[in-house]
Amino acid sequence: MALRLRVLARLSLTYWLVWAMWHALVAGQVSAQSSTEPDAGTAAPDASAADAAAAAPNVVVPPWAGGAQGSDTSDTPPRDDAPPGVPEPPSREEEEPPHVALDPEVAAASQLSVDAEQNAGSIRYRLEGVRVRGNRTRNQVIASFVPLKIGAQFDVDDPSIQEVRWRLLGTGWFNDVKLSLTRGSRRGWVVLLIEVRERNTLLIDQFAIGLSRAVSTSMTTRDTLRPYVGLGLAETNLLGLGVGVNGAAVLTPQQYGLSAGYFDPRLADSGFSLSVRLFHNYAREFFGRNPLVINNCPATMEGEEPTPCDPDIEAKRAVVIYHRTGLGIGTGHEIASRLRYQLEWLGELVDVLSKPQSAITQRGTEVVPIDFRIADGQSVVSSLRFGLVYDNRDHPALTTRGDYYDFRARIASHLFGSDYDFVRFDLTMRRWVPLPWNHVVSVGFFLGSVFGDAPFFYNFYAADLSDLLPSRVLELNLDRRRTLNLLGTSIVEMDMEDLAARLDLQYQLPLHRGDGFMRGVDAYLGVGVFLLSRREDLRIAIPGYHGAALLPIDLTFDLGIQADTDFGLIKLGFSTLIGFSDLGRESP
Repeated sequence: MALRLRVLARLSLTYWLVWAMWHALVAGQVSAQSSTEPDAGTAAPDASAADAAAAAPNVVVPPWAGGAQGSDTSDTPPRDDAPPGVPEPPSREEEEPPHVALDPEVAAASQLSVDAEQNAGSIRYRLEGVRVRGNRTRNQVIASFVPLKIGAQFDVDDPSIQEVRWRLLGTGWFNDVKLSLTRGSRRGWVVLLIEVRERNTLLIDQFAIGLSRAVSTSMTTRDTLRPYVGLGLAETNLLGLGVGVNGAAVLTPQQYGLSAGYFDPRLADSGFSLSVRLFHNYAREFFGRNPLVINNCPATMEGEEPTPCDPDIEAKRAVVIYHRTGLGIGTGHEIASRLRYQLEWLGELVDVLSKPQSAITQRGTEVVPIDFRIADGQSVVSSLRFGLVYDNRDHPALTTRGDYYDFRARIASHLFGSDYDFVRFDLTMRRWVPLPWNHVVSVGFFLGSVFGDAPFFYNFYAADLSDLLPSRVLELNLDRRRTLNLLGTSIVEMDMEDLAARLDLQYQLPLHRGDGFMRGVDAYLGVGVFLLSRREDLRIAIPGYHGAALLPIDLTFDLGIQADTDFGLIKLGFSTLIGFSDLGRESP
């Protein structure tokens, strides 16, 4: 009981410290925005001007404009007198067109009378308001993505206006977004028109079904194929409020995992996001290669019914059975239109139900003790994660061009109330390049490393790197096998290690593009090579390996179909069927 109270006190203290830091960040950002003085040349009107803009038909005054907010369908025009501090626009600005397309795809086909004046200099207008069409999402949610204040001067070619389209498409709420300008209620003033085509936002976030190798009964140590199934659902735009919720579950005969989450991309229009997630796993992890284990089943007193013994324990597996429960709270903010940072605190309570008293395993030609890398009983992991994401893909599902970079650093320390001190770094990069015959090739790279005393589930697994094994779902390792070791190297000695890398090449063949439920279908073929190792093994060779076999690398490949549908991206790969063949059996 005292241990449980100490654990809860640690988590509570750390939670409130992180929450206070995040709240101060948001408050400071909002305060800085509200206290900024407008520039004399682009000064925003006072409340009366905001009221006037809100009075225009179907015009939304964005929440950052000040004064009146929300949609107002009144037909009362704004006053003719210029608001204080806003000079009358020059005569060249008064010749605004009735409709100027801002969507790059539409602008190229729109030859308007302003083209001649654009050659002489940039065309600048003042923003009267934002009008939204075709939406189920709340007007104010969409308008909050426009970075300009009411009354601000802007150029037709202003990159910040063009980026509004990409920001809105990046939410995943819309199939298409088009921007244009329409004449305002007075000379030199325009309304930004945002036309959207909404998409289904109730998505299948995760779906996993397959077979894994496991012990079937306590009477045998041989593996059998056992099924697993997992499903995750996400509503990314709940009731048009611009917030998302999600839930997921995975179930096998011996393990299960549950998770739920909430995400607000623009909390209180501050520009900061808010994410909250909660998860619980009942899991087991296998260690060693042909291990010898001292692990006794529960003792039975004379005259009592025998206590059931777990099949993995009775089969003398080097297995750790545990509960893992976690709560994460995070935030993030744009640095630039395609660059964003993320910050998250994650508190976890780990309860080990069973762990061998001792175990040894074969490693090369030696026999060494197994380090299970987890504390007995209950322990706490408290960590901070910093992330940096750059994304300029042309489509989040069936990408044809662009780049994606994701850097993450997680730090756990006693200073945060953790029983473990470690640092983990991850770097993921991928570039897509279209080919002249409309096919697509992409190159991906991953590098990760862990330093310090990390619990085993924060190390890297073969299932994280190989397409030939069932991937971890909700951080559950569904298959006890190691890599298939197609190259015959020392990677067969690795299970959960502190160094990982992967380089792969993927070829995409578009099969279908259209509207409706199935918007696109691609066939793909991927090949790659990956490394999984302990850092010390790169300095000191594992006994029994020589030459090229010293390098712990292996091959991976995959062939399948991926489809962009109303319910999300569906990917069907055939590589894990290798588990039915002799090639899928673990090397001795």
